[in-house]
Amino acid sequence: MNKRIYTAVLSIMLALPAFGQVSFGVRVGGAYSALIQKVEGTNNAGARFGFSVAGLADIPLYKGLSLRPELAFVNQGGSFISNFQVEGARNSFNKCNYYSIQVPVNLAYTFVLDDVRLGVFLGPAFDFSLFGKMKTENQNVDIHFGQTKEADLKTFDLGVNVGLRVDYRRYFFSVGALCGTLDRRSVEREGESALYQNNVTLSLGYMFR
Repeated sequence: MNKRIYTAVLSIMLALPAFGQVSFGVRVGGAYSALIQKVEGTNNAGARFGFSVAGLADIPLYKGLSLRPELAFVNQGGSFISNFQVEGARNSFNKCNYYSIQVPVNLAYTFVLDDVRLGVFLGPAFDFSLFGKMKTENQNVDIHFGQTKEADLKTFDLGVNVGLRVDYRRYFFSVGALCGTLDRRSVEREGESALYQNNVTLSLGYMFR
């Protein structure tokens, strides 16, 4: 039992220097967001411009490997077509503009090149949608996330986040692509395809090292 305690204490002591190097930062960026669906067998992307503001941490794990969680406030959306399978009705073109809290949990690897640090990152991103608007047939209506009306979307999305980052001293530039994996439609009629949220974000940031 004593050996186990000593081993646990030693492991914690060895880990403390690494966690002592944890750094925090902020970033702000513009996002090209799109809702992706299949229309007549072809992927169709209805896009718009939004933004992303985030706080983040960099937690060293081993050499150039680190964990980079973020907490972001995101404006996203896009456009898509609702297919009415009723005689005399026509397809509806819908535009979405909504806000979400996103929590990417990225695993990053950084290469040091003189004064510049070049990194790549990959990880899951959890998206919790809050509020927004949908414009359909010349009417603006509120999106009630989690409900099952025509103008509503699902509350939760799980995305895959991948990107590049360049650090110079305390400043950094990053480009990231987030691909949603869950269908966002609350109501899906016969003949309608799944609807996915994708974003590409360019950001400038600062680390409090």
